[in-house]
Amino acid sequence: MENKASALHIGGEKNYDSDFCGSIPLHQINLIQPHGLLLVLDKTLHIRQVSENSTELLGVTPESLLERPLADFVPEGELQDLVQKLNREHESEQDQVDIPFSISFRTADSPKVFTATVHPEQDQILIEMEPAQRENDKSFLAFFQQIKYITSRIKQADHTEAIAQIVADEFKHFTGFDRVLVYRFDPTWNGTVIGQAKTADMSDLMGLRFPASDVPKQARDLYFKNPYRLIPARDYEPVRLHPILNPITRRFTDLTSCNLRSVAGVHLEYMANMGISSSMSVPLILEGKLWGLISCHHKTPKNPSYQERTAMELLSTIAAVRLGAYEREQRAVVQANMRGQHASVLEQIFNQEFFAEALLHGQPNLMALLSLDGAAILYEGTVQTVGKTPAVQKIKELASWLRRNSSDKTYVTHSLPLAYPNSKEYKNEASGLLALAINPDQGEYILCFRGEVLQTVNWSGNPDQAIRMEPDGKSYHPRNSFALYQQTVQLTSLPWQPEELEAAEALRSAVLSKIIREKY
Repeated sequence: MENKASALHIGGEKNYDSDFCGSIPLHQINLIQPHGLLLVLDKTLHIRQVSENSTELLGVTPESLLERPLADFVPEGELQDLVQKLNREHESEQDQVDIPFSISFRTADSPKVFTATVHPEQDQILIEMEPAQRENDKSFLAFFQQIKYITSRIKQADHTEAIAQIVADEFKHFTGFDRVLVYRFDPTWNGTVIGQAKTADMSDLMGLRFPASDVPKQARDLYFKNPYRLIPARDYEPVRLHPILNPITRRFTDLTSCNLRSVAGVHLEYMANMGISSSMSVPLILEGKLWGLISCHHKTPKNPSYQERTAMELLSTIAAVRLGAYEREQRAVVQANMRGQHASVLEQIFNQEFFAEALLHGQPNLMALLSLDGAAILYEGTVQTVGKTPAVQKIKELASWLRRNSSDKTYVTHSLPLAYPNSKEYKNEASGLLALAINPDQGEYILCFRGEVLQTVNWSGNPDQAIRMEPDGKSYHPRNSFALYQQTVQLTSLPWQPEELEAAEALRSAVLSKIIREKY
């Protein structure tokens, strides 16, 4: 692999995620992929819009379908079943959900059987239809046993990376994709591969980081509406809807909920640059947040059956539950370890005459509780320090900067030199800062410091070349290199954990309580 290096702050210098890639209206492109067709019905179940590939898949032109009731094409028993499901969905107080269905669509020829997904919406009903695939490769019992086995393996894994690797291994074995990746998003939406299973001829992406623009914001948001994203064949011809404007809404049909929704050309180009012809991705959603993705790649066209896709959706949910349980367990362990120290520090604050003495030199103290390299307390005209800190004059200047630039009670950063360039000269002592305001108008703070920690981040391609702009400044192309690119991350400390910030805020409240009690 190509190996280049640069010294930059983490994440690259350019925010393609929001600046460019995040501006494409993916849900309003009025195009679908050709492996299925789309019907748009009004509330009376009359067909008002249809994809133009109805001739190929149904043997009926779009014009022959428009304005006709669905009852002209679907057996009465199936139609009544659909109506009952729609009525139950309408009566439910829960958010509307997609309804899986099987439809026998009658035309002049013999009936054609489709696997359908029905999306009930406020003013219309969208029905996605795909030709039913033969599911005779696995009996129901064998299929169920395989799902149960995979579920058991996922539940037995005892840490995040182990869960991710089992998911990658089992998804590859179950689906036959050439490569399966499990990657996790960081707070700025870059994704790191933490699990991988692949054939020998696929490139190795384990441990590499992908920039946020690879899965930009509006694409991430759509994962809350779609259980998966499938592209069976990269070189497809998009299919338009007929008529172009939706007669019900009088605008482009919102395809947010549709799995058949066509893909932005830049993503198809991205797939070509990766050397894959088909892909499928399934979200990992933990506690209502997008935690990561299971991404499947294949060198040739591949269209998993509805049965397989449903199983992947189920397994991703099980994996997300296990990941969430493990992370909650880890947080509980950290909180339990901190709780005893935190209680002791609070006790010392109230029992000793000077809170600064308790925080800086007690046993345990602020350094131990928050894993600091140094700390300083500015109070009543004095500066007291412990551990590795900037010089006293520099600490006073930092407090003045905080007073002018921070209106929050607590200021936190793991890259102070980027926010306050004057601090670069003491990056070894204070690349990370947690500042707790006591009386900011008087420049009184509790300052917690962490020194610089150099990191090497292995990117899949240069993150600052994630896109290539055309001369018009509007059109762009994805990067064509996924080779290893090493970035040396400077001017940053270890990140502050949520549990540490909670403990620090509790200490701040305790200090203010003691001061008020003594003065008033």
